[in-house]
Amino acid sequence: MANTFKLFTIKEVADVLRIHRATVSRLINAGALGCIAVGSRKLIPEADLLTFIENRRSLAAISPKGA
Repeated sequence: MANTFKLFTIKEVADVLRIHRATVSRLINAGALGCIAVGSRKLIPEADLLTFIENRRSLAAISPKGA
């Protein structure tokens, strides 16, 4: 099993990002955060979470400082 990846629940992502679970669900519904559906559950692949964080870091770097 050379290629392994981690899947996060909405609660786990909320804990990592220090935001509410409802906010994570809104990000998923808006297409800002990728997920996969397993039955009725939505799971977020680690790669999608890392991409989301990196995109937010890039946005913070280019936004004006006082805005």
